[in-house]
Amino acid sequence: MSVPQTFRSSPGSWATLCGVLSVPLVLWSWSALSSGRSGLTGLLISLALPVAAAIWLASFRLRIDDLGLEYRELFGRGFRVAYSEIALLKPRTILYGRGFAYEWLLYLHDGRVLRLNLKPFPRETYRVLRQRIRYDA
Repeated sequence: MSVPQTFRSSPGSWATLCGVLSVPLVLWSWSALSSGRSGLTGLLISLALPVAAAIWLASFRLRIDDLGLEYRELFGRGFRVAYSEIALLKPRTILYGRGFAYEWLLYLHDGRVLRLNLKPFPRETYRVLRQRIRYDA
């Protein structure tokens, strides 16, 4: 038996999301220091953005072991699936505006489809998943 691997949000995800959402806090701080006035409402709103992002990113977990995988995220979508239940792992491209993103889908033998948000995880996660289950690009 190999050692189970647990993946959490990558440092790049933290830096990108929390960094971008910290801009209002920096702007509020600069404005408050330069004008000498500070409003508690502005502080709380600008502080809530990076804190909410940090809580969301901290909730992501993907545990891979010899029997299957366990996925968890903040909004209640968590599941445990044995490799024997998985028929296919397949990315699906989602177009929005001028950009696109990938949504990773687990197709199960019983007809269910489970969605994985692998974007916040390190790139190594993709490689490990592809080694463990059948992958269709």
